[in-house]
Amino acid sequence: MSRGTRFLLLILAALLICLLLGGCWDRKEINDLALVTGVAIDQHGDKNVEITIQIFIPLGSTQGSDSLGKATSGTGTTFIQSASGENIADALSHLQMKFSREIFWGHSEVYIFGVDRVKKGISKDMDFLMRDSEPRERAFVFVSKGKAKKILEKHSILERNTSEVLREMANNRASITTTLAHLQEMLDNESKTALLPWVEPMHAPSEPDPTKGVGYISGTVILHNEKLAGIASNEDTRGLLWTIDEMHNATITIEPESSDGTLSVQLLRSRTRLVPAIKNGEWSVTIHVKCKNQLIQNESDININQSSESLQAIEEQLERSIEQRILQTFEDAKTKYKADIFNFAGAFHRKYPGIWKKHQKDWEEIFPKIKVAVKVEAEILRPGMFNTQQSG
Repeated sequence: MSRGTRFLLLILAALLICLLLGGCWDRKEINDLALVTGVAIDQHGDKNVEITIQIFIPLGSTQGSDSLGKATSGTGTTFIQSASGENIADALSHLQMKFSREIFWGHSEVYIFGVDRVKKGISKDMDFLMRDSEPRERAFVFVSKGKAKKILEKHSILERNTSEVLREMANNRASITTTLAHLQEMLDNESKTALLPWVEPMHAPSEPDPTKGVGYISGTVILHNEKLAGIASNEDTRGLLWTIDEMHNATITIEPESSDGTLSVQLLRSRTRLVPAIKNGEWSVTIHVKCKNQLIQNESDININQSSESLQAIEEQLERSIEQRILQTFEDAKTKYKADIFNFAGAFHRKYPGIWKKHQKDWEEIFPKIKVAVKVEAEILRPGMFNTQQSG
């Protein structure tokens, strides 16, 4: 190899190394960012939107929130700040002017819509949240009673901030759980119906300070065709969870028919399967539910063990209880909410794509006429070690 060739290769290698040296040109130092832990989106007047963000205060900060912008409220580890605008992007530009640090959404795991904002429609807000690169698609979404910012203003006692409280409640999966990505999917699915957890403020007991408390989940918000169709009760929410195969955490209490007192079982695992059918022009859905449970309390005078007939009787009554809950929720979906909250439309679309394409436009008339059958198999695997019959 000639000296000229070696020299050219050396120059080429040096240039390639230089390309790697610029890898940190767009870095963002943590000290230059205002980390958002929660976001509240409220209606402001007739046409504008108000954005409230909950900002994390770094430990050891000597200046606290004064170095980031004047706080309106918050806890010891966070504070909140608000601004309004014609849309979310406009409100954020006004909000950024109140901070010396760049607002960073990447850590926010909670987004709360005020109910008045939901009534106006959230499709334009979702456009920003799904289009911008910073909001997490796996962040949890809620709808609050009253102003959403009031939830962020609460001072949590158990957790570091109110956003963390809602995040942990969502992770417990005791009620409806909705992420940004899932919400967008529901808004675009066949039934055009979306489900979100309903949050109400709760004051901390034995606390004279009215700001002490949290937001807690108390039902399900139903959006149909991007409009508020209703707020389902906790009872309807449980029937909904059974139907859409999202029941993960439940305690079921029944009153045995052949005895006084009550009996409670805890759900171990469940599986729900929807089987749509179209025969002779009649649309129907069979809901198959299988669940495994353990007995956690027996206040009745029934002696339960694995070989007794009483155990089978309890399982049958448990099956009827779950069946009635699902059927009642379906009835409320037809008459009260007038929306396909179970996405039966998606099940028919997957099984009968040709028929669905023909009748898609008529789904609003078809859904209330659907015949629904529920088949439940409930099994109590663990009756417990204490099987002694209770004395009267």
